[in-house]
Amino acid sequence: MPSTQQYYGGSPLEPRTLLREGQACLLVYRMPGTSAEFSLQGVLHHIMRRGQTDYLCLSGGCELRLDWLVAVNGHRLAA
Repeated sequence: MPSTQQYYGGSPLEPRTLLREGQACLLVYRMPGTSAEFSLQGVLHHIMRRGQTDYLCLSGGCELRLDWLVAVNGHRLAA
């Protein structure tokens, strides 16, 4: 079973500066192999690392891979 831990560093600077724990955010993401973008609104609980992958954990229990993120609160991220 892969280890899970709360994570505070290592993600690209731009998303990290736009993401604040406890703050409501509108996230736009794209799954690999698709061109469709999906949006999700929630309150960021924390960022965690599971294995070699970083996840955004929202207060409602939803987890979103950080590398799928394309925009935060209307700010597009570098590819």
